[in-house]
Amino acid sequence: VLSLIVRRPNFWVPGSGIITIQGKVIVRNRVGPDRARRAAGWALLVLFGVLLSATPACRKAPGITAAPPTAAEPARMEPHIRVLLREGLRHCEVLGERRADVLRLDVEGSQVILSVHGQERDEVIGRATGFRLVPRRSWLYVDQKAYRGVVDVFINPLGEPVVVNDLSLEDYLRSVVPGELGPKQYPELEALKAQSVAARTFAVSTLGENADRGFDVYSDVRSQVYRGVMSEQALSNRAVEETRGLVATYNGAPIVSMYCSTCGGVTESFDAVFRGGPIPYLKGGAQCKDGESSYHQWDETIDLSRRSAELARYVGVGRLTDLKTLDVSAHGRVVTMRFTGERGERTLHGNDVRFALGLRSNWIESLKIEKDADGFIRKIRVRGRGWGHGVGLCQIGAVELAERGKSFSEILKHYYDGIQLTSWYAVGRSSGDSGSPLPTSDE
Repeated sequence: VLSLIVRRPNFWVPGSGIITIQGKVIVRNRVGPDRARRAAGWALLVLFGVLLSATPACRKAPGITAAPPTAAEPARMEPHIRVLLREGLRHCEVLGERRADVLRLDVEGSQVILSVHGQERDEVIGRATGFRLVPRRSWLYVDQKAYRGVVDVFINPLGEPVVVNDLSLEDYLRSVVPGELGPKQYPELEALKAQSVAARTFAVSTLGENADRGFDVYSDVRSQVYRGVMSEQALSNRAVEETRGLVATYNGAPIVSMYCSTCGGVTESFDAVFRGGPIPYLKGGAQCKDGESSYHQWDETIDLSRRSAELARYVGVGRLTDLKTLDVSAHGRVVTMRFTGERGERTLHGNDVRFALGLRSNWIESLKIEKDADGFIRKIRVRGRGWGHGVGLCQIGAVELAERGKSFSEILKHYYDGIQLTSWYAVGRSSGDSGSPLPTSDE
């Protein structure tokens, strides 16, 4: 059995991208010197184990720029991305790994125990702080879900047992794009291509963001929705392939490519919703016909007694007695709201208002308060517009623009002011590519 006992690094500097495994210093390069300059101070991902085997173009389009390599800057290669599948792991089952048909991994203290699952009993074949699992064929099944690339099960530098999927960025997008914009419901190719570029740009700009925990991105809405092979669709795969390597850039760097489901008719500026200064390509004001969305306008009643945990987290003033909007953006969304309660008052900004109250968006057209006999707010009835933060690309709006004949480039430039589309890495597959077709009935 080929495996490696991975010891705790005896030399590891958080944020340095340096880790030693059995006395050998390993530094993982991500996407070249530009990335290093942009991400100064970010940790490169923790590596462990021995690569048991190599796990198995960008299309030039009008108006798309490519930054040619120089002697000091070699051509970027397609990066890999590490996606957190599970945290707080106790055990999992893996099918299709090259060592055995069925493997079981259990966490005991600071060790991962690797066993071959048998009919009568399991046979332990390794104990370590981590294992890299390599597919026998095209993908691995982790707890009955299929994934491309390889899977690492390990105790990360913070002592947390995690399961991480390491795969090429383009293969990652095959799952993300249909997870964010379903091609069966929205079969507009140009909208899916715009979503592909936005998702790719988001991924490139967040590589290394969770390096101290051994991964890049989450597999849920904390990053982008990723469900592995089984969410892939032929049309969204085509959109990913036809935009291979393209990212949206501003002044030569990948943008913060925010997007939401439904903006409600007009997009919002970054600084009205999030903390931080204005961002020139996210200044909002893009007119958007997203009337197809059931969340273009909405009306709901919220029982605040069911949101005690969220109100304690975001507000922390006890039971509420009053809500007052203090500032509204030029585009109609609440920028600040004052929450008054039995223990004082607190002012929230932008998206925090939405999260505290459990709203679909912070575009509030009307808000009515219902109090109990003691004068505390019991329920609120809110009429509003949109679903999500409203910043950047509006997914339903992108679909409607595609239906009107707009190209993916035109769609992206409608929502992100002053951007360019740039071929961010070299034509062709990365050295660790796991690209393969969708599963067939016998796989």
